[in-house]
Amino acid sequence: MANPEGVFFGPAGWSYADWRGTVYPEPSPRNFNPLAFLAGRFDFIEVNASFYRIPGTKLTQGWVDKTAGFPEFRFWVKLHQSFTHELRLVRSLLDACRDGLRPLQDAGKLAGVLAQFPYSFHRTPAGLAYLGDLAANFRDFPMAVEFRHQDWLAEEVLDFFRERGLVWANIDQPQVSRSLALTALVTARDTAYLRLHGRNAANWFSGQGRDARYDYSYSAVELGRLGEVVGRLKAQAKKVFVSGNNHYRGAAVKNLLQLKEILLQRN
Repeated sequence: MANPEGVFFGPAGWSYADWRGTVYPEPSPRNFNPLAFLAGRFDFIEVNASFYRIPGTKLTQGWVDKTAGFPEFRFWVKLHQSFTHELRLVRSLLDACRDGLRPLQDAGKLAGVLAQFPYSFHRTPAGLAYLGDLAANFRDFPMAVEFRHQDWLAEEVLDFFRERGLVWANIDQPQVSRSLALTALVTARDTAYLRLHGRNAANWFSGQGRDARYDYSYSAVELGRLGEVVGRLKAQAKKVFVSGNNHYRGAAVKNLLQLKEILLQRN
């Protein structure tokens, strides 16, 4: 299926046991490779594993090799939790992270890095200064930044993004307490980002784990409205990346393909 012009789709992560028999064939064929399987169906992927452990060059070179048959396929690599959740810029970890990105960058497969900050990260002068330091440490790579608290939706922050060429990550998430609402903002000249987390409000802050939080499948009506947001982003940017993080039992894969079809029908 062709893409709407300038719109790129990709799931967040690819290593999920519950994707067997839902996204991936079960039993798996001999030598089955999940990453190559997805590269044949999507435009990019968000790397989740890098949030928990910084990948080395051998691993990232393996991603390059496994997707070599799909030269246009790209990676957005989520930054390690020490940078976004612990707010620590440790030199050895920064060096390791940048080194690990090089094989992807050298192969032309790195779309950028994604800094996903938690709901607990609020807008303060110190927080904004920290973001500036983080961006400076990754100045060689395009950077998208996600906030989950509505404090950050402020003109001074958007100006900060525009001045530094940072990509504002528009997010669809459950509206709980002071969660950031869905936006359609473009702060970098050519790139827009939309991340779909689902709307499972009951389990968003329940502490029941990742699968419970992202257990959500969008309805046709909801996808239609999200398609309008994509259209607003496309009117402002050359490239719009749409990521599905509602991964449980492959809902993200299904919903992204449905959203693509909706957008194609509107063209």
